[in-house]
Amino acid sequence: MATQVYLDLIQGKQAQYSKDPNIISSGSYADVMHRILIHKKWTEFPRHMIAGMTATVFRLVVDRHLTEESISAYNWMAENFVAADFIGVTASQAAGFSFAPTFPLYQKQALVDIKSSIDRGVGAIVWHDQFVIAAGYDDVEQILLLCNSEGQDVTRLPYDSFGRNSTPYWYYQVLESCRTVDVWEVCKESLIQAVYKWEIHDYMLPPQDYACGSAAYSAIASALESRVYEPRQAAAVLRYYGKSRENIASYVTELGYLSDHMVQVIQEYTSLSDLYLEMIGWVDQSNLWDVKEPECVQSVIALIHQARETEQRAIDAIKQAFPETIGNRFKDVGLR
Repeated sequence: MATQVYLDLIQGKQAQYSKDPNIISSGSYADVMHRILIHKKWTEFPRHMIAGMTATVFRLVVDRHLTEESISAYNWMAENFVAADFIGVTASQAAGFSFAPTFPLYQKQALVDIKSSIDRGVGAIVWHDQFVIAAGYDDVEQILLLCNSEGQDVTRLPYDSFGRNSTPYWYYQVLESCRTVDVWEVCKESLIQAVYKWEIHDYMLPPQDYACGSAAYSAIASALESRVYEPRQAAAVLRYYGKSRENIASYVTELGYLSDHMVQVIQEYTSLSDLYLEMIGWVDQSNLWDVKEPECVQSVIALIHQARETEQRAIDAIKQAFPETIGNRFKDVGLR
């Protein structure tokens, strides 16, 4: 194993190195995965297609105080593995808690796996208070080099700091190979998974603290009504889901060939994206949003209710598009 390896993700005169961990902006699992896939030439699809095909874009989870944790509150081991598998990517991964007495052993093995992946020319997906890419390492300085899903900014992470995040969770995933998949079947399955994510609560999340799918809209409205939220964090959550709904609209627009009913699916998700744009327009008025100005908050609540009705119509249209497949799965729509 070499002592220094830097993938061309972070090479070049544009690369900006920093020891500041806050330099990396928030990114989703699908975002960082897409950058790796493009770098390896394992896909030519744009980011919204990968987000859609992996079904990750359809996730809607919030905690009942609308904290930023909502964005990443799901079973990483299960869902990220399945997301990769959907698009034909073989992956290995590990996760755990940094307070566990065996953590030093896992940390050591994680660094071996991550560096081995980089040696093969494949960046590794790492949790560092958000999903980022380990795109280089330096054994002399004892650091990993982390980058985001886009841009040239790089953060240096000391080896002994791997897995020691602001929360006790650590996670990494290594992408090993990619096989050809039937895109028609993958896209169809992603829409069926959208139904599952809309109707079923994530069993890993305590329902008294979190709401999923359709129930998330009621939880958002309730938090805003009762004012039990911090405006900056709530704004980040709404912006994140606004971007995801924009990506869904772009994704389904390219799937009209799947069924005649896709016309309505496309129409509803486009309307949903527009509602979120209007919602974010209110949120961006920080002089009103940050002080919980009543008209501003009530306007967002009204748009939340409209968004729920619109997304429900989109889900109903998906059910009409694939009634036999969904019906054959009975109560376990997520089973494939």
